[in-house]
Amino acid sequence: MAQGQSTDRDKEPRPSRSRGYAAGRRGLLLAFATAGAISFWLPDAAIHADAGPTLDARHAGAITVFAPAIFLFVYLVARRFAFKHHFNRVGPTMLLGVWLAGGLFMTLGAILSRSEFTGGTGVWRIVMILISVIPIVTFILAALDGSQFALLAITVGGLLILGFRASVALWSSAGRSGDVAVKTPASEGDESRAA
Repeated sequence: MAQGQSTDRDKEPRPSRSRGYAAGRRGLLLAFATAGAISFWLPDAAIHADAGPTLDARHAGAITVFAPAIFLFVYLVARRFAFKHHFNRVGPTMLLGVWLAGGLFMTLGAILSRSEFTGGTGVWRIVMILISVIPIVTFILAALDGSQFALLAITVGGLLILGFRASVALWSSAGRSGDVAVKTPASEGDESRAA
């Protein structure tokens, strides 16, 4: 009889843990994307500020070395932090930040170097920032900026690492589930003949 009765306490809405969890995930997503963008593009902007309007191959080489190196260092630190918070997609999130914030930081680098990046000033710079969320535009701007090889290095390197980790996970899961039979069209035909 006590089980059939419901009290007012049972009807009260309980605070959901999932809202806090989702908000925490969004916060981590934004933090890692920002960390990726800053760690990659800040060395680029600093080299542009140092070079001024006379950016040459030496400076482009420095961007190609320093931007991926600092990105990798920040990735390793962020991965340790993400492991504690059970966040598994640090690398793709940081790469997303790099690609989305490219126009903003390249424009900042142009302002700091006192050069007219792609011939644009004023409102055109805002337009460049807005359209740079399209990946091919970011890549074209990086080619003009001198950072395309650095951008390719972290993107292709990141994809290779993700592919390697996925294949290792696939092989290790296949080794653990060795007793599971996989049915192929030929083996299904053999079973029907046996019946």
